[in-house]
Amino acid sequence: MRRRIWSETLPLAEHGEPAVLRALAAAGVELLLAVRPWQLAEIAAIVERVRGEGLVVGLWPMLADADGRWASVHSIAAFIAFTDALLGAAPACDELVIDLEPPLEVLARWKALRPAGSWSRGYGAARAALSAAVVRWRSTGASAVGRRVTTAVLPLLALEARGEWLQRALGTPATALPVDAHNVMAYSSLYEGWSHGLVGRRGAERLVALTARLARLRFGARAAISLGCIGRGAFGDEPGYRAIGELERDVAIARASGIEEIALFDLGGAVRRGDLAGWLGALRG
Repeated sequence: MRRRIWSETLPLAEHGEPAVLRALAAAGVELLLAVRPWQLAEIAAIVERVRGEGLVVGLWPMLADADGRWASVHSIAAFIAFTDALLGAAPACDELVIDLEPPLEVLARWKALRPAGSWSRGYGAARAALSAAVVRWRSTGASAVGRRVTTAVLPLLALEARGEWLQRALGTPATALPVDAHNVMAYSSLYEGWSHGLVGRRGAERLVALTARLARLRFGARAAISLGCIGRGAFGDEPGYRAIGELERDVAIARASGIEEIALFDLGGAVRRGDLAGWLGALRG
C-alpha cells in the first residue's frame, strides 16, 4: 500500500515547515513535489529537508506554460533537458514523475469544448527519446535499486485497451516506457463539476470506479490512481471536494477495484482548507 500526495500549489519553501512534515510523516504519505525551471536553485535544500524527516520525496518536473508545461511530443526535448538538470540539482530524490499530457493551451481548448489539433507527428521519435531517458533516470538514483520512475496520465488512456492509438493521438507515449507505475487521474470533483450538470456525485463515483477498473485492465500491476481535487490546479478553476467524506468514498472505491497505490491532488489545497491531518487520514483509508 502506497499513499502519496501531489504538491503543485504550495510555495516551495513551505514544504520544509515542521507542521507539514509532521503531518505527512504521521500519516505515512509520500510527497510528489512539482518543480518549475525557475526553482532549480531551491530544490536541493527542500529535498534534503524532507528526506531528513524520513519522508519519501518524488520530483514532478514541469516546464514553463509557454513550453508546454507537461511531457508530450510537443515538448519532449525541453522536458528531457529540464529533467536532466533537475536530477543534477537534486540527485537524492527517491522518485521521478513524468506528467504526460498535451500542452496546457491544447487542454484549455478541450476544456472549453473547442477541438484542438493533435501532436502525434514525431510520436515514434519522442517515445524512443523518452524511453531512453527513463532508463538513464532510473539508473542514476541514490538507492542501490535505482530511482523509482512513474507517470501521471489522463483518464482517457485507461480507455485505450490495447495498442497506442490514443497515446499517439494525444502525443503522450506511456505504455512503452520502462516505468514502475502509471498514475491515472480520476478526479471525481472534475467529473462532476465539469460535466455541466450531467453528472452528480453518485455518477462521479461510478466514473472513478470505471476508471480504476479500466486502469487495472490496461496497466495491470503497474496501475495506480490519483484522486481529487482539493483546491485549484493548472487552470485555476478546478472544482474541489465539498468534504473529507467524499475523499474517503473515492479511496474505498479505488481499493475495491484492486488499486493500492493512491495519490491525492493537492497538498496546497489541503493546507489552505485546514485539517491537513484529516485529509491525510482519509487518504490512508
